[in-house]
Amino acid sequence: MFWKFLIILLLVVWFVGLIIRATLSRFLRRQTEAYQRAAKEAQRQARARGKREGDVTVEAARSQTDKKVNRGVGEYVEFEEIKEQ
Repeated sequence: MFWKFLIILLLVVWFVGLIIRATLSRFLRRQTEAYQRAAKEAQRQARARGKREGDVTVEAARSQTDKKVNRGVGEYVEFEEIKEQ
């Protein structure tokens, strides 16, 4: 009885390991292919803009006039430093 249980348990663990290994390898392969496609697309776009590999450009994400909070929200508080003796 014990040996039968042990053999069935080992077979189940081995089978689950095979399924996990196959699923994980398929997932990693798909992720690698997606990453490679994205890299090729980025290279193609860079070539279309006339930039060489390794060129660096800095572009402003937002202008300084864009504000997150409306002007009328909150109030201005003026602070004055006081040194203690």
